[in-house]
Amino acid sequence: MNQRLGRLGLAGSILVSLAWGCSSAVWEPAQVPADALIPPPTVATESSSADEFFGDETVDLSDKIAQFAVARISADISKLPSSEKQALDEIIAASKLLEPIFDRQVYGGNPELGQSLSGDQLSYWKIMRGPWDRQDNFEPFAIDQPRPPGAGYYPADLTGDELDAYLNKNPEQKDALLGLFTVVTRQGDRLVATPYSKQYAQWLKPAAAKLRQAAKSTKNRSLRKFLNSRAAAFLSDDYYQSDKDWMDLDSQVEVTIGPYEVYEDKLKATKAAFESFVTVTDPDASRKLAKYKNLLPVMEANLPVADNVKTKRGAESPIRVVDLVFTAGDARKSVQTIAFNLPNDERVRKEKGAKKVLLRNVIQTKFDLILRPIAKRILMAEQQQYLSSDAFFNQVLFHELSHSLGPAHTLKDGKKVEVRQALEETYSALEECKADTMGAYNILFMIERKEFPAAFREQLLVSYFAGLFRSVRFGVVAAHGKGAAIQINRYLEAGAASFDQATGRFDVDLAKLEQGISDLTRDLVMVQHNGDKAAAQAMLDKYGVMSPSMKQALASVSSVPVDLKPIYPVAGEQ
Repeated sequence: MNQRLGRLGLAGSILVSLAWGCSSAVWEPAQVPADALIPPPTVATESSSADEFFGDETVDLSDKIAQFAVARISADISKLPSSEKQALDEIIAASKLLEPIFDRQVYGGNPELGQSLSGDQLSYWKIMRGPWDRQDNFEPFAIDQPRPPGAGYYPADLTGDELDAYLNKNPEQKDALLGLFTVVTRQGDRLVATPYSKQYAQWLKPAAAKLRQAAKSTKNRSLRKFLNSRAAAFLSDDYYQSDKDWMDLDSQVEVTIGPYEVYEDKLKATKAAFESFVTVTDPDASRKLAKYKNLLPVMEANLPVADNVKTKRGAESPIRVVDLVFTAGDARKSVQTIAFNLPNDERVRKEKGAKKVLLRNVIQTKFDLILRPIAKRILMAEQQQYLSSDAFFNQVLFHELSHSLGPAHTLKDGKKVEVRQALEETYSALEECKADTMGAYNILFMIERKEFPAAFREQLLVSYFAGLFRSVRFGVVAAHGKGAAIQINRYLEAGAASFDQATGRFDVDLAKLEQGISDLTRDLVMVQHNGDKAAAQAMLDKYGVMSPSMKQALASVSSVPVDLKPIYPVAGEQ
């Protein structure tokens, strides 16, 4: 999922325009209004030690809380018809009901633990959505026990080896126990799978009712159809039709709501977490980017692998530029999403592709508040001129496009399975790494095709490299953070970047970086094509780590926010 202009909201007046003659969609940045952001206090100086924000026990929780800048994320809904405003209110109400579900998916004891906490522990628990620090390898800060690999989906003491042994003895239970939409519990010596619709009925039933009420309010047929089918899915655990209806959604009010990503499940990476993104669309901006979906087959054909490795998926792949007005569940934990590419169901992707949604107001906020100051502190001065919000926006776009490229299936034990099933817990980090790397690779290809001007190359390469340090600060246990670490360490190994210990800055060799992007894209695609979990784990173990040079560089940006703590005024938050 996973990273992620208008008259709407926080971003002010930002336009997607064809600035390069008539060929290239770029982003013209605007300043974020001063009252939208509440800057965090300085949590460290540039001379802080490298360990100070990477696991050192002396770090105060108040300092960790201060790493998340409070930001008001909003949109102008004044021009929405009353029917759509009413539907929006009902959708937000339905989304709020997913919050207690996600808390339990993270950790079964979360509700009781949250009631017992106060002060900084409670504040950080709310940001982390549990008692383990997502920014520090899931170190406990409000509980005296390690994080269960199966999160709240499985018994806390269940290990991967025990689960494998059980499945070998009980193969008839495999589909249920490893299903995307079941919770596993013990009953004596048996493991039992309970469907989400039953396990979380207390919240899913009223959420479905809210969605049906929103469907009655809206005048938009596609929104009405999706809301009704998604309400039915909440009660049946069959999301196939509603995923297809979501792909066809074309409405001023657009919502992505349901169980999607499997990042929380580090046991088998098969359990989907509930989340919601409630947004307002910009149709004009979306149309101007639509041409890139038509180029997906061309991008697939250009991948640096043999033709037999290349694949075909649905080519509809709509692109939406939206402004966010509310999030819930998995979409509202520590690091806030800037874009996403859904659905994950390969049946739907084969038929209809996947929708790429860019959260414009969040992208703008993160560039101004986080990426720009990071780049100024970790890049050599002469390369800072290439830092570009255009490049950042397009890297986000092409990251999402690239999730629809590369292998979708592989062979495991002689059977055709999804790559996700073959790579299991190694999949998420590798897939995010692939989308990052392939995104940059495809923009370079677009430059060759003159979709972007030649001068965009330097901006893309420098902004892409700097952006990896924004992502790696999420922590190397997070899929996006570990994926960013793989890229940085590979490029350092290849000489595509060098680190000056005296200044704490990186010097990027643009030619070597371009070659490194191609090489890493090739290697990642081949690991996925082969369904080689051992090779994936080896790559994660070797490169998905915080190296000394990365620690030193990141210590110099410790006063820059790691991410945002959102407030949504449209949803009544203050």
